[in-house]
Amino acid sequence: MKPFLTTSAVLAVSLLASGCPENEPTPTDAGIDAGGADAWGVADAASTDAGPVARVDASTDAGPAPPRRFLTDDQGRALILHGFNDGTAKGDPEFSPSWHEEDVSRFVERWGFNFTRYLVFWEAAEPTMGTIDEAYLDRIEASLDWAAAHGMTVMLDMHQDVYARRFCCNGAPEWAIRDDGKPFALQELWSLNYFQPAVEASFDHFFSYEGDDRALQDHYGDVLVALATRFRGHPALIGYDLMNEPSGGSAVDVIEIVKGVARGPDSTTSRFDRERLIPFYQRLIDRIRAVDPDSYIFFEPRYGAAGNGAVQYLPELVDPRVGEPRIVYAPHLYSVQYEATSRYDDDDLAVARWEAARVEESRTTNYPILLGEFGMDRTFPGAERYLDDVLEMADRQMLSWAYWAYDPGSWSFWNPTTETEESNIDQLVRVYPQRVAGTPTSWSWDRRARVFTLRFDDREGVTGATEIFVPSERFFPSGFEVTSTDPEGSWSESYDPVRQVLSLTTSGAPASHEFTIRPR
Repeated sequence: MKPFLTTSAVLAVSLLASGCPENEPTPTDAGIDAGGADAWGVADAASTDAGPVARVDASTDAGPAPPRRFLTDDQGRALILHGFNDGTAKGDPEFSPSWHEEDVSRFVERWGFNFTRYLVFWEAAEPTMGTIDEAYLDRIEASLDWAAAHGMTVMLDMHQDVYARRFCCNGAPEWAIRDDGKPFALQELWSLNYFQPAVEASFDHFFSYEGDDRALQDHYGDVLVALATRFRGHPALIGYDLMNEPSGGSAVDVIEIVKGVARGPDSTTSRFDRERLIPFYQRLIDRIRAVDPDSYIFFEPRYGAAGNGAVQYLPELVDPRVGEPRIVYAPHLYSVQYEATSRYDDDDLAVARWEAARVEESRTTNYPILLGEFGMDRTFPGAERYLDDVLEMADRQMLSWAYWAYDPGSWSFWNPTTETEESNIDQLVRVYPQRVAGTPTSWSWDRRARVFTLRFDDREGVTGATEIFVPSERFFPSGFEVTSTDPEGSWSESYDPVRQVLSLTTSGAPASHEFTIRPR
């Protein structure tokens, strides 16, 4: 999304919302109660009068949320991903990201980034209808090979913004645009282009899957099948993101985007989810599984829906693979308020709302979660606190994540011209568990005190050591020490100074473990 809306865009969309027909229920008219349910019986995690929320207590009247599910590696260990997006591929003539093999060791060894969300474009993969561009896939494979050589994991993200390049941004090839001849006037602020009639019509045709429109999704699926056929089993590949921030076209609810309100089951957006989006995802999952039974498949909610804290009650997707399902929920997190004001204030509840919404969703569909995008202009007032709030929340919820973005500029953490780190890098680089030999129950990193604590339970069938990224040169120049509640002699440690990875091996009782890392 990157970012969702800038100042005047939010004001414009707010005006659109305030100009809706009088019979359109506003959040107040709909009867939303703080922390409760609206008139349709849908929880609104965004509404609260309590002010900023430091954390979410998963135990409510509805009972505690189920234990978090995790991605796992080939030894059964819980796999935690920290990494980044690189949006430079959008403007590259060959649709390739700006990083190269010489950069990957820095990602992995210096920053502990074991993951990248790699943008893939339909227009690049199938520029001519029915023909896959194998040269484009060759370039993707080169990036995957670089990642594999250094132990970095890659998710291939089928990326679109505002449907297609004709409408300002990226995604579909020209031949896949069906706009019914409706008008399009390029908006100065890219996100407002979503509300242009030609763009809405294009999304409506794509998601209809009726008559001649069926060919659009079928060709889109052909690209994912080509990716899966080519890259299944590649040591760097973890899986596929089915579509970046899909839009409901004419079903888009402006109030929901601006206010963070989950609309009722009979609203146009809810019907779009149930009747269009979920069937689309299921068709893609079934087609991928026909050629790749093992890679993870990531899916996102509608554009603007989960990012502002609305609970998404999406039906369960079915993974036809043999064994544990490998479907991952990958929502994004952006604050409309900070982009409207260019600051992160005490009354901005975006992070707390997002956390509460994910906890609520997990009661009915407990997918592993990857926070696919989040970020902020580091020059905004409050930017440091915002990043701390998001990252501490992610640790608290035991999430994997990918920061937006590596791109040069005020959101980035790296200046490629001067080859220097930006001020936000010491927040993004953290002590964190990359692989846990069991089921994590909690972890936390206090970057000011430089104390890290991990708790996990043994799980049958898991092999290998627990691996923790510990950037000793950055945070522990005088060394660090490891303590545990486990009995002396029941565990051992070793440290790889090149990868900056601490390995912990446990054996025998107890079944639950706690380890703490602090400065020596």
